[in-house]
Amino acid sequence: MDAKLKQRLTGAVILTSLAIIILPLLLDGTQEERERIALRIPEPPRIELEDITVKDVVENIEQMERASEARLPPEIVDETNYESSPDFILDQNNLPVSWSIQLGSFENEKNATRLRADLRKQNYRTYILHARTNEGEIYRVFVGPSSSKEALAEMGRQIEEKMQLKGRIVRYRIEEDKEQLGG
Repeated sequence: MDAKLKQRLTGAVILTSLAIIILPLLLDGTQEERERIALRIPEPPRIELEDITVKDVVENIEQMERASEARLPPEIVDETNYESSPDFILDQNNLPVSWSIQLGSFENEKNATRLRADLRKQNYRTYILHARTNEGEIYRVFVGPSSSKEALAEMGRQIEEKMQLKGRIVRYRIEEDKEQLGG
Protein backbone atom coordinates (compact mmCIF):
# COMPACT_ATOMS: atom_id res chain seq x y z
CA MET A 1 0.00 0.00 0.00
CA ASP A 2 1.01 3.53 -0.62
CA ALA A 3 2.33 5.54 2.40
CA LYS A 4 -0.17 8.39 1.87
CA LEU A 5 -3.09 5.96 1.85
CA LYS A 6 -1.84 4.39 5.11
CA GLN A 7 -1.62 7.82 6.72
CA ARG A 8 -5.12 8.74 5.57
CA LEU A 9 -6.62 5.48 6.87
CA THR A 10 -4.80 5.87 10.21
CA GLY A 11 -6.03 9.46 10.51
CA ALA A 12 -9.62 8.42 9.70
CA VAL A 13 -9.53 5.64 12.32
CA ILE A 14 -8.12 8.02 14.98
CA LEU A 15 -10.71 10.75 14.23
CA THR A 16 -13.59 8.22 14.25
CA SER A 17 -12.40 6.79 17.57
CA LEU A 18 -12.17 10.25 19.12
CA ALA A 19 -15.66 11.10 17.85
CA ILE A 20 -17.06 7.87 19.35
CA ILE A 21 -15.46 8.67 22.72
CA ILE A 22 -15.96 12.45 22.96
CA LEU A 23 -19.38 13.08 21.29
CA PRO A 24 -21.44 11.10 23.85
CA LEU A 25 -19.76 13.06 26.65
CA LEU A 26 -20.64 16.36 24.98
CA LEU A 27 -24.23 15.45 23.98
CA ASP A 28 -25.24 13.53 27.11
CA GLY A 29 -26.25 16.63 29.08
CA THR A 30 -25.71 17.37 32.71
CA GLN A 31 -27.01 15.50 35.71
CA GLU A 32 -29.30 18.49 36.49
CA GLU A 33 -30.91 18.34 33.04
CA ARG A 34 -31.61 14.62 33.37
CA GLU A 35 -33.21 15.16 36.80
CA ARG A 36 -35.34 18.05 35.46
CA ILE A 37 -36.68 15.83 32.65
CA ALA A 38 -37.37 12.99 35.07
CA LEU A 39 -39.34 15.36 37.34
CA ARG A 40 -41.73 16.26 34.49
CA ILE A 41 -43.02 12.69 34.15
CA PRO A 42 -46.29 12.47 36.11
CA GLU A 43 -47.10 9.60 38.41
CA PRO A 44 -49.44 6.98 36.92
CA PRO A 45 -53.05 7.26 38.12
CA ARG A 46 -54.11 4.95 40.88
CA ILE A 47 -57.34 3.06 40.37
CA GLU A 48 -58.81 1.34 43.36
CA LEU A 49 -60.67 -1.63 41.90
CA GLU A 50 -62.46 -2.27 45.18
CA ASP A 51 -64.28 1.07 44.76
CA ILE A 52 -65.63 0.24 41.26
CA THR A 53 -68.45 -2.27 40.94
CA VAL A 54 -70.02 -3.81 37.89
CA LYS A 55 -73.25 -2.01 38.75
CA ASP A 56 -71.42 1.34 38.66
CA VAL A 57 -69.96 0.54 35.25
CA VAL A 58 -73.37 -0.53 33.86
CA GLU A 59 -75.01 2.65 35.19
CA ASN A 60 -72.25 4.78 33.68
CA ILE A 61 -72.67 3.09 30.28
CA GLU A 62 -76.45 3.52 30.39
CA GLN A 63 -76.05 7.19 31.27
CA MET A 64 -73.67 7.69 28.33
CA GLU A 65 -76.16 5.93 26.00
CA ARG A 66 -79.02 8.18 27.15
CA ALA A 67 -76.86 11.27 26.62
CA SER A 68 -75.91 10.05 23.15
CA GLU A 69 -79.53 9.34 22.20
CA ALA A 70 -80.56 12.80 23.39
CA ARG A 71 -78.16 14.38 20.88
CA LEU A 72 -79.56 12.39 17.93
CA PRO A 73 -82.22 14.03 15.76
CA PRO A 74 -85.61 12.38 16.11
CA GLU A 75 -86.31 9.72 13.49
CA ILE A 76 -89.32 10.43 11.32
CA VAL A 77 -91.38 7.43 10.24
CA ASP A 78 -91.32 7.96 6.50
CA GLU A 79 -94.29 6.30 4.81
CA THR A 80 -93.91 8.28 1.58
CA ASN A 81 -94.28 6.26 -1.61
CA TYR A 82 -91.13 6.85 -3.64
CA GLU A 83 -92.07 4.39 -6.41
CA SER A 84 -92.19 7.02 -9.18
CA SER A 85 -89.54 9.35 -7.79
CA PRO A 86 -86.34 10.09 -9.72
CA ASP A 87 -82.99 8.52 -8.86
CA PHE A 88 -80.89 10.10 -6.11
CA ILE A 89 -83.52 11.50 -3.78
CA LEU A 90 -83.44 11.93 0.01
CA ASP A 91 -86.27 10.84 2.29
CA GLN A 92 -87.72 12.81 5.21
CA ASN A 93 -84.80 11.70 7.45
CA ASN A 94 -82.30 13.01 4.87
CA LEU A 95 -81.23 9.46 4.03
CA PRO A 96 -80.86 8.33 0.41
CA VAL A 97 -83.80 6.43 -1.05
CA SER A 98 -82.43 3.17 -2.38
CA TRP A 99 -83.83 -0.10 -3.64
CA SER A 100 -83.00 -3.79 -3.43
CA ILE A 101 -84.26 -6.97 -5.05
CA GLN A 102 -85.79 -9.43 -2.58
CA LEU A 103 -85.15 -12.91 -3.95
CA GLY A 104 -86.33 -15.16 -1.16
CA SER A 105 -87.61 -15.56 2.37
CA PHE A 106 -86.53 -18.59 4.38
CA GLU A 107 -87.26 -20.02 7.79
CA ASN A 108 -83.96 -21.89 7.68
CA GLU A 109 -80.85 -19.73 7.96
CA LYS A 110 -78.73 -22.25 6.03
CA ASN A 111 -81.00 -21.98 2.97
CA ALA A 112 -80.71 -18.18 2.99
CA THR A 113 -76.94 -18.38 3.42
CA ARG A 114 -76.68 -20.89 0.57
CA LEU A 115 -78.66 -18.62 -1.80
CA ARG A 116 -76.51 -15.64 -0.77
CA ALA A 117 -73.35 -17.66 -1.52
CA ASP A 118 -74.69 -18.72 -4.94
CA LEU A 119 -75.50 -15.10 -5.80
CA ARG A 120 -72.08 -13.93 -4.66
CA LYS A 121 -70.46 -16.52 -6.92
CA GLN A 122 -72.29 -14.75 -9.76
CA ASN A 123 -70.75 -11.42 -8.53
CA TYR A 124 -73.91 -9.89 -7.08
CA ARG A 125 -73.79 -7.78 -3.92
CA THR A 126 -76.09 -9.55 -1.50
CA TYR A 127 -77.20 -9.36 2.10
CA ILE A 128 -79.59 -11.13 4.45
CA LEU A 129 -82.00 -9.44 6.85
CA HIS A 130 -83.09 -11.40 9.90
CA ALA A 131 -86.52 -10.74 11.43
CA ARG A 132 -88.67 -12.25 14.16
CA THR A 133 -92.34 -12.61 13.30
CA ASN A 134 -95.34 -14.19 15.03
CA GLU A 135 -94.71 -17.34 12.98
CA GLY A 136 -91.03 -17.49 13.97
CA GLU A 137 -87.74 -16.30 12.56
CA ILE A 138 -87.40 -15.38 8.91
CA TYR A 139 -84.34 -14.73 6.74
CA ARG A 140 -84.79 -12.56 3.65
CA VAL A 141 -82.17 -12.54 0.87
CA PHE A 142 -81.60 -9.32 -1.06
CA VAL A 143 -79.44 -8.10 -3.95
CA GLY A 144 -78.41 -4.45 -3.88
CA PRO A 145 -78.88 -1.79 -2.75
CA SER A 146 -78.92 0.69 -5.60
CA SER A 147 -80.46 4.12 -6.06
CA SER A 148 -81.45 3.22 -9.62
CA LYS A 149 -84.56 1.08 -9.99
CA GLU A 150 -83.84 0.64 -13.71
CA ALA A 151 -80.43 -0.89 -12.99
CA LEU A 152 -82.01 -3.22 -10.44
CA ALA A 153 -84.75 -4.24 -12.88
CA GLU A 154 -82.08 -5.20 -15.43
CA MET A 155 -80.18 -7.07 -12.73
CA GLY A 156 -83.40 -8.88 -11.79
CA ARG A 157 -83.86 -10.02 -15.42
CA GLN A 158 -80.28 -11.33 -15.49
CA ILE A 159 -80.79 -13.25 -12.24
CA GLU A 160 -84.05 -14.71 -13.54
CA GLU A 161 -82.29 -15.90 -16.74
CA LYS A 162 -79.22 -17.33 -14.96
CA MET A 163 -80.73 -18.77 -11.80
CA GLN A 164 -84.49 -19.06 -12.51
CA LEU A 165 -85.23 -16.80 -9.50
CA LYS A 166 -87.86 -14.11 -9.77
CA GLY A 167 -87.45 -11.28 -7.32
CA ARG A 168 -89.29 -8.12 -6.50
CA ILE A 169 -87.89 -4.63 -6.03
CA VAL A 170 -88.37 -3.30 -2.49
CA ARG A 171 -87.25 -0.19 -0.66
CA TYR A 172 -83.89 -0.48 1.08
CA ARG A 173 -83.80 1.16 4.48
CA ILE A 174 -80.47 1.93 6.11
CA GLU A 175 -82.20 1.75 9.50
CA GLU A 176 -82.72 -2.01 9.01
CA ASP A 177 -78.97 -2.70 8.64
CA LYS A 178 -78.77 -3.59 12.33
CA GLU A 179 -80.77 -6.74 11.46
CA GLN A 180 -78.28 -7.87 8.81
CA LEU A 181 -76.90 -11.35 9.11
CA GLY A 182 -73.11 -11.17 8.97
CA GLY A 183 -70.97 -12.84 6.40
